[in-house]
Amino acid sequence: MISLKTDNFEINNIDTILFDKDGTFIDLHYFWGKMTEMRASKIVKKFNLQKNMFSTLCLKLGYDTSKGEMLQDGITAMYSRPVIIEIFCKNLNELGVKTTENDIEEIFDNVSKLFYENMSEYTKPIESAIDFIKNVKSKSLKTGIVTSDTKESTLFTLKHFHWEDLFDVVIGRESTKDTKESGVPVKLALELLKSNPENTLMVGDTPMDYLAAKHGGVNKIILAATGQIDKETLSKTSGYTVSSLDEISIF
Repeated sequence: MISLKTDNFEINNIDTILFDKDGTFIDLHYFWGKMTEMRASKIVKKFNLQKNMFSTLCLKLGYDTSKGEMLQDGITAMYSRPVIIEIFCKNLNELGVKTTENDIEEIFDNVSKLFYENMSEYTKPIESAIDFIKNVKSKSLKTGIVTSDTKESTLFTLKHFHWEDLFDVVIGRESTKDTKESGVPVKLALELLKSNPENTLMVGDTPMDYLAAKHGGVNKIILAATGQIDKETLSKTSGYTVSSLDEISIF
């Protein structure tokens, strides 16, 4: 068991830590900015839309091209992929683009394939988070990833950066039929790790991560302002918030 401490809080009796991926230890603005731009470009081309629709589609997906930032209240920040596709499909229909959720799913899948074929170009680690995870692992804790991304692409990322040994379990969106925020993926991770929720910590960067943990029976949750949501906003969701994971001491 370990304890974690910052200037503002202390969490004790932890033997398992579950991590979100994007925004927690992968630079979300860079990664999802590139991903969103690629998705919008594919949609403009597929439906023969005017080029000025590109920035509008990016905004609908929660990315401000003028600032190069993911919006903290955008659909990509707030929801899991199935919900993003549902909302975005409705947005497109309202803009006069006749399409279906299956069409958008196919476009997203094709973009993901292209994206992961060029992993090194589009992905940047959050180094302070990686250092924290390595420190955690050196304490012989059980670790896992619970992400709305696919397990396949997550494993690809881990292999690319030689991080396979940092995590014992990876739960992606295809690992269960339920969304991340339902809590079912967290429960599955705990089951596979043979971990007790009372001795488990969830580390993420969004309110969705908080809900995923809570609904999964995990009440110790740290939210880091390393994604697209600022610390002040996160503090309204969780009492355990940090600007960066390097603020946390482990003992």
